[in-house]
Amino acid sequence: MSTSSTKGILGKRSYSENVTTGDNAPGQMHPRNRYRNNPPDFAVLAFKYSSFYPFVHYTKEGKPYIDFKNPEAVRELTYCLLRNDFNLTLNIPLDTLCPPDLISSETRQDRSVYAIDIGTGASCIYPLLGCTLNKNWMFLATDIDERSIEYAETNVLRNNLDHRITVINNKTDKKIMLSDEVLSNNSIKFAFCMCNPPFYESQEQYEKGVEMKHSPSLSVCTGASHEKITVGGEFQFIKDILEESLVLRNKIRWYTSKIGRLETVNRIVRELKKTGIDNYVVTEFCQGQTRRWGIGWSFGTQRPSTSISQPSSKKLRKTAPPKTEFCVVLPTSSDNIKKFLKQLFDQLEVVVQWNEDSYTFSGSANINTWSRAARRQRMMKTDCQTESSTTVTTSTDESLFEFTCNFEPWNTSINTTKVTISWTNGKDRSIFESFYVHVKKKLEQEFSADE
Repeated sequence: MSTSSTKGILGKRSYSENVTTGDNAPGQMHPRNRYRNNPPDFAVLAFKYSSFYPFVHYTKEGKPYIDFKNPEAVRELTYCLLRNDFNLTLNIPLDTLCPPDLISSETRQDRSVYAIDIGTGASCIYPLLGCTLNKNWMFLATDIDERSIEYAETNVLRNNLDHRITVINNKTDKKIMLSDEVLSNNSIKFAFCMCNPPFYESQEQYEKGVEMKHSPSLSVCTGASHEKITVGGEFQFIKDILEESLVLRNKIRWYTSKIGRLETVNRIVRELKKTGIDNYVVTEFCQGQTRRWGIGWSFGTQRPSTSISQPSSKKLRKTAPPKTEFCVVLPTSSDNIKKFLKQLFDQLEVVVQWNEDSYTFSGSANINTWSRAARRQRMMKTDCQTESSTTVTTSTDESLFEFTCNFEPWNTSINTTKVTISWTNGKDRSIFESFYVHVKKKLEQEFSADE
Protein backbone atom coordinates (compact mmCIF):
# COMPACT_ATOMS: atom_id res chain seq x y z
CA MET A 1 0.00 0.00 0.00
CA SER A 2 1.41 3.41 -0.94
CA THR A 3 1.98 6.23 1.52
CA SER A 4 -0.78 8.31 -0.05
CA SER A 5 -3.32 5.51 0.14
CA THR A 6 -2.34 4.86 3.75
CA LYS A 7 -3.07 8.49 4.59
CA GLY A 8 -6.37 8.15 2.79
CA ILE A 9 -7.72 5.55 5.17
CA LEU A 10 -6.03 6.63 8.41
CA GLY A 11 -8.07 5.21 11.24
CA LYS A 12 -9.60 2.61 8.92
CA ARG A 13 -6.76 0.19 8.41
CA SER A 14 -6.51 -3.53 8.93
CA TYR A 15 -5.36 -4.55 12.41
CA SER A 16 -2.42 -6.41 10.87
CA GLU A 17 -1.02 -3.51 8.81
CA ASN A 18 2.07 -1.74 10.18
CA VAL A 19 3.04 1.80 9.27
CA THR A 20 6.77 1.26 9.77
CA THR A 21 9.09 -1.60 10.51
CA GLY A 22 12.29 -2.23 12.45
CA ASP A 23 13.25 -2.97 16.03
CA ASN A 24 12.13 0.42 17.32
CA ALA A 25 9.26 1.00 14.92
CA PRO A 26 5.82 1.84 16.30
CA GLY A 27 4.39 -1.24 14.58
CA GLN A 28 6.38 -3.64 16.74
CA MET A 29 4.12 -5.05 19.46
CA HIS A 30 5.28 -6.42 22.79
CA PRO A 31 6.86 -9.90 22.33
CA ARG A 32 4.21 -11.50 24.56
CA ASN A 33 1.26 -9.83 22.87
CA ARG A 34 -0.78 -12.74 21.56
CA TYR A 35 -1.72 -10.75 18.46
CA ARG A 36 1.88 -9.90 17.51
CA ASN A 37 2.16 -12.71 14.97
CA ASN A 38 -1.48 -13.70 14.84
CA PRO A 39 -3.67 -10.62 14.24
CA PRO A 40 -7.43 -11.08 14.60
CA ASP A 41 -9.40 -11.67 11.43
CA PHE A 42 -12.18 -9.06 11.36
CA ALA A 43 -14.17 -11.05 8.77
CA VAL A 44 -14.20 -14.16 10.96
CA LEU A 45 -15.16 -12.13 14.05
CA ALA A 46 -17.96 -10.42 12.12
CA PHE A 47 -19.30 -13.82 11.02
CA LYS A 48 -19.08 -15.18 14.55
CA TYR A 49 -20.50 -12.14 16.39
CA SER A 50 -23.43 -10.38 14.75
CA SER A 51 -22.95 -7.28 16.95
CA PHE A 52 -19.55 -6.69 15.32
CA TYR A 53 -20.77 -7.21 11.73
CA PRO A 54 -22.00 -3.61 11.12
CA PHE A 55 -18.57 -2.18 11.94
CA VAL A 56 -16.55 -4.28 9.49
CA HIS A 57 -15.91 -2.85 6.02
CA TYR A 58 -13.83 -4.04 3.06
CA THR A 59 -11.26 -2.43 0.78
CA LYS A 60 -11.36 -2.83 -3.00
CA GLU A 61 -8.89 -5.68 -2.57
CA GLY A 62 -11.30 -7.43 -0.21
CA LYS A 63 -9.37 -6.77 3.03
CA PRO A 64 -11.55 -6.30 6.11
CA TYR A 65 -11.04 -3.20 8.27
CA ILE A 66 -12.80 -1.17 10.94
CA ASP A 67 -12.82 2.55 11.69
CA PHE A 68 -10.63 2.84 14.79
CA LYS A 69 -11.83 6.42 15.22
CA ASN A 70 -15.33 5.13 15.95
CA PRO A 71 -15.59 4.47 19.72
CA GLU A 72 -18.48 2.04 19.22
CA ALA A 73 -16.40 0.00 16.75
CA VAL A 74 -13.40 -0.07 19.11
CA ARG A 75 -15.60 -1.09 22.02
CA GLU A 76 -17.30 -3.84 20.03
CA LEU A 77 -13.92 -5.17 18.84
CA THR A 78 -12.79 -5.28 22.47
CA TYR A 79 -15.94 -7.19 23.43
CA CYS A 80 -15.39 -9.72 20.64
CA LEU A 81 -11.71 -10.32 21.40
CA LEU A 82 -12.40 -10.74 25.10
CA ARG A 83 -15.25 -13.19 24.45
CA ASN A 84 -13.44 -15.08 21.70
CA ASP A 85 -9.95 -15.35 23.21
CA PHE A 86 -10.48 -15.00 26.97
CA ASN A 87 -14.11 -16.03 27.58
CA LEU A 88 -14.78 -12.68 29.26
CA THR A 89 -17.98 -10.63 29.02
CA LEU A 90 -17.83 -6.89 29.73
CA ASN A 91 -19.93 -3.76 29.69
CA ILE A 92 -17.86 -0.60 29.09
CA PRO A 93 -19.22 2.96 28.84
CA LEU A 94 -18.05 4.80 25.71
CA ASP A 95 -16.36 7.64 27.61
CA THR A 96 -13.94 5.47 29.58
CA LEU A 97 -10.61 3.97 28.62
CA CYS A 98 -10.73 0.79 26.58
CA PRO A 99 -7.32 -1.00 26.58
CA PRO A 100 -6.12 -1.90 23.06
CA ASP A 101 -3.56 -4.50 24.09
CA LEU A 102 -4.18 -7.70 26.02
CA ILE A 103 -1.71 -9.04 28.54
CA SER A 104 -0.46 -12.48 29.42
CA SER A 105 2.01 -13.42 32.14
CA GLU A 106 3.73 -16.44 33.51
CA THR A 107 3.82 -17.05 37.26
CA ARG A 108 4.31 -19.95 39.58
CA GLN A 109 1.13 -21.99 39.84
CA ASP A 110 1.78 -23.53 43.26
CA ARG A 111 0.82 -20.51 45.35
CA SER A 112 -1.60 -17.59 45.39
CA VAL A 113 -0.41 -14.35 43.83
CA TYR A 114 -1.91 -11.15 45.25
CA ALA A 115 -1.91 -8.01 43.11
CA ILE A 116 -3.28 -4.45 43.18
CA ASP A 117 -4.68 -2.51 40.22
CA ILE A 118 -4.65 1.23 40.98
CA GLY A 119 -7.35 3.02 38.99
CA THR A 120 -8.95 -0.13 37.60
CA GLY A 121 -11.52 1.79 35.55
CA ALA A 122 -15.00 0.79 34.52
CA SER A 123 -13.83 -2.27 32.59
CA CYS A 124 -11.70 -3.68 35.44
CA ILE A 125 -9.91 -5.23 32.50
CA TYR A 126 -6.49 -6.04 33.94
CA PRO A 127 -7.76 -7.89 37.02
CA LEU A 128 -10.23 -9.79 34.82
CA LEU A 129 -7.54 -10.76 32.32
CA GLY A 130 -5.00 -11.52 35.03
CA CYS A 131 -7.37 -13.86 36.88
CA THR A 132 -8.56 -15.52 33.67
CA LEU A 133 -5.03 -16.24 32.44
CA ASN A 134 -3.63 -17.16 35.87
CA LYS A 135 -5.83 -19.34 38.04
CA ASN A 136 -3.84 -18.54 41.20
CA TRP A 137 -4.10 -14.74 40.97
CA MET A 138 -6.14 -12.56 43.35
CA PHE A 139 -6.73 -8.84 42.72
CA LEU A 140 -7.54 -5.77 44.77
CA ALA A 141 -8.97 -3.29 42.24
CA THR A 142 -9.36 0.36 43.30
CA ASP A 143 -10.77 3.50 41.72
CA ILE A 144 -11.88 6.98 42.80
CA ASP A 145 -14.88 7.26 40.47
CA GLU A 146 -18.19 5.87 41.77
CA ARG A 147 -19.62 5.14 38.33
CA SER A 148 -16.47 3.26 37.32
CA ILE A 149 -16.73 1.25 40.54
CA GLU A 150 -20.33 0.28 39.71
CA TYR A 151 -19.39 -0.89 36.21
CA ALA A 152 -16.29 -2.69 37.49
CA GLU A 153 -18.28 -4.58 40.14
CA THR A 154 -20.85 -5.57 37.50
CA ASN A 155 -18.14 -6.82 35.12
CA VAL A 156 -16.52 -8.87 37.89
CA LEU A 157 -19.87 -10.44 38.87
CA ARG A 158 -20.91 -11.26 35.30
CA ASN A 159 -17.64 -13.20 34.87
CA ASN A 160 -18.02 -15.02 38.21
CA LEU A 161 -14.73 -13.71 39.56
CA ASP A 162 -16.02 -11.88 42.65
CA HIS A 163 -14.31 -14.50 44.88
CA ARG A 164 -10.91 -13.48 43.44
CA ILE A 165 -11.34 -9.78 42.60
CA THR A 166 -12.29 -7.20 45.25
CA VAL A 167 -13.35 -3.81 43.90
CA ILE A 168 -12.97 -0.87 46.31
CA ASN A 169 -13.81 2.81 46.03
CA ASN A 170 -10.69 4.68 47.15
CA LYS A 171 -11.87 7.74 49.08
CA THR A 172 -8.47 8.40 50.67
CA ASP A 173 -5.72 10.73 49.46
CA LYS A 174 -3.38 7.76 48.94
CA LYS A 175 -2.73 6.06 45.60
CA ILE A 176 -2.11 2.62 47.14
CA MET A 177 -5.10 2.02 49.38
CA LEU A 178 -4.55 -0.80 51.87
CA SER A 179 -6.67 -1.30 54.97
CA ASP A 180 -5.08 -1.34 58.43
CA GLU A 181 -6.02 -5.00 58.64
CA VAL A 182 -4.06 -5.84 55.50
CA LEU A 183 -1.11 -3.65 56.50
CA SER A 184 -0.82 -5.33 59.89
CA ASN A 185 -1.13 -8.87 58.49
CA ASN A 186 2.42 -9.99 57.74
CA SER A 187 1.15 -13.15 56.02
CA ILE A 188 -0.33 -11.08 53.18
CA LYS A 189 2.22 -9.74 50.73
CA PHE A 190 1.45 -8.49 47.24
CA ALA A 191 3.46 -9.67 44.26
CA PHE A 192 2.93 -6.38 42.43
CA CYS A 193 0.83 -3.28 42.04
CA MET A 194 0.06 -1.83 38.64
CA CYS A 195 -1.27 1.46 37.36
CA ASN A 196 -2.16 3.24 34.14
CA PRO A 197 -2.23 6.81 35.48
CA PRO A 198 -3.76 9.90 33.89
CA PHE A 199 -1.10 11.28 31.54
CA TYR A 200 -1.84 15.02 31.68
CA GLU A 201 -2.03 17.72 34.34
CA SER A 202 -4.52 19.95 32.49
CA GLN A 203 -6.90 20.04 29.54
CA GLU A 204 -4.52 22.49 27.85
CA GLN A 205 -1.61 20.05 28.12
CA TYR A 206 -3.78 17.25 26.75
CA GLU A 207 -4.85 19.33 23.73
CA LYS A 208 -1.25 20.44 23.12
CA GLY A 209 -0.13 16.81 23.19
CA VAL A 210 -2.71 15.91 20.56
CA GLU A 211 -1.59 18.82 18.35
CA MET A 212 2.11 17.86 18.61
CA LYS A 213 1.64 14.31 17.34
CA HIS A 214 3.68 13.71 14.18
CA SER A 215 0.82 11.88 12.49
CA PRO A 216 -2.94 11.61 13.08
CA SER A 217 -4.08 9.04 15.60
CA LEU A 218 -5.38 5.85 14.00
CA SER A 219 -7.85 5.23 16.81
CA VAL A 220 -10.26 7.22 18.91
CA CYS A 221 -9.11 8.24 22.39
CA THR A 222 -11.89 7.36 24.78
CA GLY A 223 -11.62 8.28 28.43
CA ALA A 224 -13.34 10.30 31.12
CA SER A 225 -11.57 13.46 32.30
CA HIS A 226 -10.36 11.83 35.55
CA GLU A 227 -8.75 9.07 33.46
CA LYS A 228 -6.77 11.52 31.34
CA ILE A 229 -6.06 14.46 33.66
CA THR A 230 -4.75 14.70 37.24
CA VAL A 231 -3.03 17.35 39.34
CA GLY A 232 0.68 17.29 38.48
CA GLY A 233 0.13 14.86 35.60
CA GLU A 234 1.46 11.31 35.47
CA PHE A 235 4.83 12.31 36.93
CA GLN A 236 3.31 13.48 40.20
CA PHE A 237 0.94 10.48 40.26
CA ILE A 238 3.82 7.98 39.95
CA LYS A 239 5.99 10.02 42.32
CA ASP A 240 3.21 9.72 44.92
CA ILE A 241 3.28 5.94 44.47
CA LEU A 242 7.07 6.02 44.87
CA GLU A 243 6.80 7.98 48.13
CA GLU A 244 4.19 5.54 49.46
CA SER A 245 6.41 2.63 48.45
CA LEU A 246 9.19 4.01 50.65
CA VAL A 247 6.88 3.31 53.60
CA LEU A 248 5.31 0.04 52.39
CA ARG A 249 8.59 -1.29 50.97
CA ASN A 250 8.46 -5.14 50.84
CA LYS A 251 4.72 -5.27 51.49
CA ILE A 252 4.58 -5.16 47.69
CA ARG A 253 7.31 -6.93 45.74
CA TRP A 254 7.18 -4.87 42.54
CA TYR A 255 5.71 -1.39 42.12
CA THR A 256 4.87 -0.85 38.45
CA SER A 257 3.22 1.79 36.30
CA LYS A 258 2.52 2.51 32.68
CA ILE A 259 3.86 5.84 31.37
CA GLY A 260 2.45 7.89 28.51
CA ARG A 261 5.22 10.47 28.02
CA LEU A 262 8.89 9.69 27.43
CA GLU A 263 10.06 12.69 29.48
CA THR A 264 8.31 11.19 32.51
CA VAL A 265 10.45 8.05 32.26
CA ASN A 266 13.64 10.08 32.68
CA ARG A 267 12.20 12.09 35.58
CA ILE A 268 10.98 9.01 37.48
CA VAL A 269 14.34 7.22 37.04
CA ARG A 270 16.05 10.27 38.53
CA GLU A 271 13.67 10.09 41.51
CA LEU A 272 14.45 6.39 41.97
CA LYS A 273 18.16 7.10 42.01
CA LYS A 274 17.67 9.90 44.54
CA THR A 275 16.13 7.40 46.95
CA GLY A 276 18.92 4.87 46.38
CA ILE A 277 16.76 2.36 44.47
CA ASP A 278 18.91 0.49 41.91
CA ASN A 279 16.61 -2.50 41.44
CA TYR A 280 14.29 -1.26 38.70
CA VAL A 281 13.24 -2.00 35.13
CA VAL A 282 12.26 0.18 32.17
CA THR A 283 10.45 -1.14 29.12
CA GLU A 284 8.54 -0.01 26.05
CA PHE A 285 5.16 -1.05 24.63
CA CYS A 286 4.07 -0.54 21.03
CA GLN A 287 0.62 -1.00 19.53
CA GLY A 288 0.19 0.27 16.00
CA GLN A 289 1.47 3.87 16.05
CA THR A 290 1.02 4.20 19.80
CA ARG A 291 4.15 4.04 21.94
CA ARG A 292 4.00 3.76 25.73
CA TRP A 293 6.53 2.92 28.43
CA GLY A 294 6.56 0.98 31.65
CA ILE A 295 8.58 1.24 34.85
CA GLY A 296 8.88 -0.98 37.89
CA TRP A 297 10.96 -0.94 41.06
CA SER A 298 11.51 -3.24 44.01
CA PHE A 299 13.02 -3.22 47.49
CA GLY A 300 13.61 -6.96 47.26
CA THR A 301 16.82 -8.78 46.34
CA GLN A 302 15.54 -10.60 43.27
CA ARG A 303 17.30 -9.23 40.19
CA PRO A 304 15.45 -9.31 36.85
CA SER A 305 17.24 -10.72 33.84
CA THR A 306 18.94 -8.42 31.36
CA SER A 307 16.32 -9.25 28.72
CA ILE A 308 13.69 -7.73 31.03
CA SER A 309 15.59 -4.89 32.70
CA GLN A 310 17.55 -3.55 29.72
CA PRO A 311 15.32 -1.71 27.20
CA SER A 312 16.03 -2.25 23.50
CA SER A 313 15.06 1.28 22.50
CA LYS A 314 18.04 3.62 22.06
CA LYS A 315 16.02 6.44 23.60
CA LEU A 316 15.88 4.52 26.88
CA ARG A 317 19.54 3.50 27.13
CA LYS A 318 20.39 6.38 29.48
CA THR A 319 17.61 5.38 31.87
CA ALA A 320 18.52 1.69 31.92
CA PRO A 321 19.45 0.18 35.31
CA PRO A 322 22.95 -1.21 35.94
CA LYS A 323 23.70 -4.50 34.17
CA THR A 324 23.14 -7.81 35.95
CA GLU A 325 24.66 -9.96 33.22
CA PHE A 326 28.31 -10.23 32.14
CA CYS A 327 29.90 -12.25 29.33
CA VAL A 328 33.29 -13.50 28.23
CA VAL A 329 34.20 -15.51 25.10
CA LEU A 330 36.92 -18.14 25.50
CA PRO A 331 38.87 -20.18 22.92
CA THR A 332 37.94 -23.61 24.25
CA SER A 333 35.04 -26.06 24.50
CA SER A 334 32.09 -25.94 26.90
CA ASP A 335 33.19 -29.23 28.48
CA ASN A 336 36.60 -27.82 29.35
CA ILE A 337 35.03 -24.74 30.92
CA LYS A 338 32.54 -26.83 32.88
CA LYS A 339 35.29 -28.99 34.35
CA PHE A 340 37.47 -26.01 35.27
CA LEU A 341 34.64 -24.00 36.83
CA LYS A 342 33.45 -26.93 38.94
CA GLN A 343 36.91 -27.09 40.51
CA LEU A 344 37.09 -23.31 40.90
CA PHE A 345 33.68 -23.08 42.59
CA ASP A 346 34.71 -25.84 45.03
CA GLN A 347 37.86 -23.91 45.89
CA LEU A 348 35.84 -20.74 46.46
CA GLU A 349 33.33 -22.62 48.64
CA VAL A 350 30.53 -21.61 46.29
CA VAL A 351 27.59 -24.03 46.26
CA VAL A 352 26.43 -24.86 42.72
CA GLN A 353 24.05 -27.19 40.93
CA TRP A 354 24.49 -28.29 37.31
CA ASN A 355 21.64 -28.45 34.80
CA GLU A 356 22.64 -30.61 31.83
CA ASP A 357 19.66 -29.58 29.69
CA SER A 358 20.44 -25.85 29.79
CA TYR A 359 24.18 -26.29 30.32
CA THR A 360 24.01 -23.94 33.30
CA PHE A 361 25.43 -23.72 36.82
CA SER A 362 23.06 -22.24 39.42
CA GLY A 363 24.83 -21.22 42.58
CA SER A 364 25.07 -19.10 45.71
CA ALA A 365 27.89 -17.71 47.83
CA ASN A 366 27.67 -17.41 51.61
CA ILE A 367 31.18 -16.09 52.17
CA ASN A 368 33.58 -13.88 50.23
CA THR A 369 36.63 -16.08 49.57
CA TRP A 370 37.84 -14.47 46.34
CA SER A 371 38.65 -10.87 47.24
CA ARG A 372 42.26 -9.84 47.75
CA ALA A 373 41.61 -9.06 51.42
CA ALA A 374 39.98 -12.46 51.99
CA ARG A 375 42.87 -14.30 50.32
CA ARG A 376 45.42 -12.30 52.31
CA GLN A 377 43.62 -13.10 55.54
CA ARG A 378 43.58 -16.82 54.80
CA MET A 379 47.32 -16.74 54.13
CA MET A 380 47.95 -14.96 57.43
CA LYS A 381 45.84 -17.48 59.32
CA THR A 382 47.72 -20.32 57.67
CA ASP A 383 51.12 -18.81 58.50
CA CYS A 384 50.34 -17.75 62.04
CA GLN A 385 47.95 -20.57 62.93
CA THR A 386 46.07 -18.16 65.15
CA GLU A 387 42.48 -16.99 65.48
CA SER A 388 43.46 -13.52 66.58
CA SER A 389 43.04 -12.02 63.15
CA THR A 390 39.81 -10.23 62.35
CA THR A 391 37.43 -11.85 59.87
CA VAL A 392 36.86 -9.86 56.70
CA THR A 393 33.66 -11.60 55.60
CA THR A 394 32.12 -14.38 57.62
CA SER A 395 29.77 -17.11 56.52
CA THR A 396 26.10 -16.55 57.26
CA ASP A 397 22.87 -18.47 56.79
CA GLU A 398 21.82 -15.83 54.25
CA SER A 399 23.69 -15.99 50.96
CA LEU A 400 25.63 -12.96 49.75
CA PHE A 401 24.17 -13.46 46.30
CA GLU A 402 22.81 -16.03 43.87
CA PHE A 403 23.89 -16.41 40.26
CA THR A 404 23.72 -18.50 37.11
CA CYS A 405 26.59 -19.38 34.78
CA ASN A 406 25.65 -20.51 31.28
CA PHE A 407 27.79 -21.76 28.37
CA GLU A 408 26.98 -21.75 24.69
CA PRO A 409 29.06 -22.37 21.55
CA TRP A 410 30.02 -19.02 20.06
CA ASN A 411 31.98 -19.78 16.92
CA THR A 412 32.17 -23.48 16.14
CA SER A 413 34.65 -22.98 13.31
CA ILE A 414 37.33 -21.82 15.76
CA ASN A 415 35.96 -23.63 18.84
CA THR A 416 35.01 -20.69 21.07
CA THR A 417 32.48 -20.64 23.90
CA LYS A 418 30.51 -17.77 25.37
CA VAL A 419 30.23 -17.79 29.17
CA THR A 420 27.43 -15.68 30.68
CA ILE A 421 27.34 -15.04 34.42
CA SER A 422 24.11 -13.45 35.71
CA TRP A 423 23.31 -11.91 39.09
CA THR A 424 19.88 -13.28 40.07
CA ASN A 425 19.58 -12.38 43.76
CA GLY A 426 21.37 -10.25 46.32
CA LYS A 427 21.71 -6.79 47.84
CA ASP A 428 25.35 -5.84 47.24
CA ARG A 429 26.27 -5.33 43.60
CA SER A 430 29.94 -4.74 44.36
CA ILE A 431 30.38 -8.21 45.94
CA PHE A 432 28.86 -9.94 42.91
CA GLU A 433 30.91 -7.88 40.46
CA SER A 434 34.12 -8.68 42.35
CA PHE A 435 33.18 -12.37 42.13
CA TYR A 436 32.63 -12.12 38.37
CA VAL A 437 35.94 -10.28 37.85
CA HIS A 438 37.77 -13.00 39.80
CA VAL A 439 36.11 -15.85 37.85
CA LYS A 440 36.71 -14.10 34.53
CA LYS A 441 40.38 -13.57 35.37
CA LYS A 442 40.84 -17.25 36.30
CA LEU A 443 39.12 -18.39 33.10
CA GLU A 444 41.28 -16.16 30.91
CA GLN A 445 44.44 -17.28 32.69
CA GLU A 446 43.54 -20.95 32.24
CA PHE A 447 42.56 -20.82 28.59
CA SER A 448 44.66 -17.97 27.21
CA ALA A 449 47.27 -20.47 25.96
CA ASP A 450 44.69 -21.86 23.53
CA GLU A 451 44.34 -18.52 21.69
